[in-house]
Amino acid sequence: MTKLLVTGETPLPGAPPVTLDSGERCIPQHYLAYAHTRQTVEQVIRDCQFDDDYLIMAGEDQQGLFIQIGIIGFDTYRPRHKQTKRKLVYGRRWRIEPHFPTSELIQTIFLAVKKAREHEVRERFKLTINRQQSAPFSTHQDLPLFVRQADALRHRQNNQALSQFRREAVALCRQLRFDHAALSILNIEQRYNGQLLVDIALRPTALAELAETQITTDTLLLKSPSTNELLFALMDLFIQRSNDQVAEHFTYQGIARFSQSYSAVSLANLSLQTRQRNTEAKHIEFYHRLAAHNECIDRNRAPLVVGRKLHADVETRLSRHCDIEGFMPASANDTQSLLIALTLPGRLGNIHCSAAPPKVSCRPLTRN
Repeated sequence: MTKLLVTGETPLPGAPPVTLDSGERCIPQHYLAYAHTRQTVEQVIRDCQFDDDYLIMAGEDQQGLFIQIGIIGFDTYRPRHKQTKRKLVYGRRWRIEPHFPTSELIQTIFLAVKKAREHEVRERFKLTINRQQSAPFSTHQDLPLFVRQADALRHRQNNQALSQFRREAVALCRQLRFDHAALSILNIEQRYNGQLLVDIALRPTALAELAETQITTDTLLLKSPSTNELLFALMDLFIQRSNDQVAEHFTYQGIARFSQSYSAVSLANLSLQTRQRNTEAKHIEFYHRLAAHNECIDRNRAPLVVGRKLHADVETRLSRHCDIEGFMPASANDTQSLLIALTLPGRLGNIHCSAAPPKVSCRPLTRN
């Protein structure tokens, strides 16, 4: 039977092995309990590879475990010719729950790399206005200011005639750069339903840093002849190409799990094989234990909402739904809910979630 490869994994007592179509016997991930520490997270990280410019790191602070990505590159807000050294910057901290399945941990690392890279991609798409370059889709836009300026920022241009759109699209592309590469329109074709196919060419320079910035052509699908829609479609294209780059080159133990080289049908079949329930009477107790374990995990994920006003907002939204199941968020202003939250396994201590959780009645929703 396949050995567990991560020290933070423990089979639930009595977990039955599953025999796959290949003949391999394994304990599937949903029959395991997890107790990840910084050391086990680091163990998983060391088995993940992507790009030497993207450093995957783990840390721990008073709030718990986290993943963080370091990115090495030139400053996208300074002229390239004025920079002689690349710089190391850091993305946000991605919180890790100790009871995360290892697969979820790997997917969180994968997502953290994707989003760190998307951040950089958004900054590399530049529009020249009055001889100055700006990144309209940068994540550094001031959102509170955006809200105050929303009416002035709204796009009001009506759909253009195809000939006018063609001229303006060609002119617009002369003002655009992506990762120092120039863009140009090759062809525009209008379909019978009014949608447009726009062929775009990318011409990179020696200053390009991204692996996917190569001489290439792409076809965009626009719903209408709008240069504003064209800009959004270009940004979506560059983000998708970045996501594809990560999916094809991010590996765990040397395997590019998210690559399209793997069959989606075969993956679905593998999932079905691991979820076949063993019907032998001797395993009945295990499945009761598994249900209790899963209930514990679900209850432990229900947040403790400290703010009185926010909790009231959440309760109001919940009251609009009838007959929902699950565990309601607890309120720090409700003594009963607070006591429930403090006694949950793992809320304050290191109580292992494989133990059967105490029975707790969820608070009824107040309905208007």
